[in-house]
Amino acid sequence: MVDSCLDASLAIKPVFQRFQSVVITSGTLSPLDMYPKILDFQPVTMQSYPMTLSRNCFCPMVITRGSDQVAVSSQFEVRSEPAVVRNYGNLLIEFAKVVPDGIACFFPSYIYMESIISMWERMGMLTEMLKYKLVFIETPDAAETTLALENYKLACNNGRGAILLSVARGKVSEGIDFDHNYGRAVLMFGIPYVYTQSRILKVKK
Repeated sequence: MVDSCLDASLAIKPVFQRFQSVVITSGTLSPLDMYPKILDFQPVTMQSYPMTLSRNCFCPMVITRGSDQVAVSSQFEVRSEPAVVRNYGNLLIEFAKVVPDGIACFFPSYIYMESIISMWERMGMLTEMLKYKLVFIETPDAAETTLALENYKLACNNGRGAILLSVARGKVSEGIDFDHNYGRAVLMFGIPYVYTQSRILKVKK
């Protein structure tokens, strides 16, 4: 059995005890008023800056069928079927042919990503992807993921181009800015829904 501390104030208490000044920043903390209550501290100053997207710089698309007209879905019952996996691979290969620099890809979980990559390898699709871009993979190991991310950015900077296969809500997706040539396209292979029956999530709520 794994124990989880659900009181964030206990986790951050040693930081407040050790340092005279603590700065907490984030791109997603909102509304600000709730965090002093959660972390049990009195803020000296709080500031929120609005974000503007003045340029229409992205075009979202939802793809429901592959090039062979087979329906693709990330539903648990069909997401590992060879036809779906093959169409996912073909989609990424076609993007790799035409999109410059970096392509960031996100999967709902490590287990699902590993199974897809394994099937792509057996189908020869990873070899096909490598004709157009280098492929880097996020792993649960922090050191390996840091090295993969550094090499991904290096490949984007030197013109070789790269694909980064990673996990939504993983190490790469939180806090890494895929701006400019590091993220010319982003592919989501499924939606990372939260497991609503989790006991820890229910206690937090």
